[in-house]
Amino acid sequence: MKKIAVSVHAIESFKAEILEQLEGFDYIHVDIMDGKFVDNTNNNLNVLRVLKQKYKTPIIAHLMVINPFDYIKKIIDFIDIFLFHFEINGNKNKIIQEIRKKDKKVGIAINPDTAISEIIPYLETIDLVLIMSVNPGWSGQNFIPKTIKKINKLAEYKKKHNFMIDVDGGINPSNAKLLKNTDILTSSSAILKAKNPNNIIKLLKESDETN
Repeated sequence: MKKIAVSVHAIESFKAEILEQLEGFDYIHVDIMDGKFVDNTNNNLNVLRVLKQKYKTPIIAHLMVINPFDYIKKIIDFIDIFLFHFEINGNKNKIIQEIRKKDKKVGIAINPDTAISEIIPYLETIDLVLIMSVNPGWSGQNFIPKTIKKINKLAEYKKKHNFMIDVDGGINPSNAKLLKNTDILTSSSAILKAKNPNNIIKLLKESDETN
């Protein structure tokens, strides 16, 4: 059974109550954007504090930012997993080490055009790989089919290294059935805009149990 992360944006108008009626999800995935790594800006870090106070669900902070170091001290007390993008120019090993010092889990996110081969050197030191199945920045985009091949290739390395595979972008109950080698499915629009969001969560969780 898959684990499900409900994705929200760190926007100024965020209301934590949006998750109150949801059942069965395993993570809260918070998108944080600096307006530089991606065009749009969603950096209301108070969202993380509010979520931590209101829910017991583990929080994944997905930083689509140029300099993750700017955020570590500000958010570390409110999150469980710190996700930064491989495509940044900073020292990735130092970021991983810094998060480890804080006794938190750390992961690397990769954009659709980044090859799995690029992140192999980091697999033994991280807890999670987030494969973006859309271009980062906006909700509601269509799933990129070549993501399936990337996921399957990455899964081969799980025999040697202990990490989870997460996929984010355009996920719905139909394409979720094709993502057999993922551990976590991250979804925003498909869940939050559904007439029956709890049914969508259930279908996503059970997607690897159906033909």
